[in-house]
Amino acid sequence: MGKILVGLTDKVKVKGKKVVSTVAKFDTGAKRTSIDMKLAAKARLGPIIDVTRVKTASLKGGYVKRPIVEAEIEVCGKKIKVKANIEDRVHSKEKVLIGRDIIKSNFIVDLDKV
Repeated sequence: MGKILVGLTDKVKVKGKKVVSTVAKFDTGAKRTSIDMKLAAKARLGPIIDVTRVKTASLKGGYVKRPIVEAEIEVCGKKIKVKANIEDRVHSKEKVLIGRDIIKSNFIVDLDKV
């Protein structure tokens, strides 16, 4: 199966002990996939398997530590297991950010696709 064409945002399902449907943003500038902490709780993701240090633009080049959990994310029928970091995305419209860890091998992001 080749790479799937997605838009800047697309519908996804986040699977933990429960399944939550939402819209995700595909961010080629993000190294790793991030999931909002409330959505992670709703999908019952866990346990925390590691902690990572992430460079964040909001702290002007500073770093923050974020917990990592395993999740399964389904995009356009394709299921991908991923180690995602958990963050408070309360100020973000999209509660899931898909990073290069998933995009690289699976998707082509088309900014014109709606």
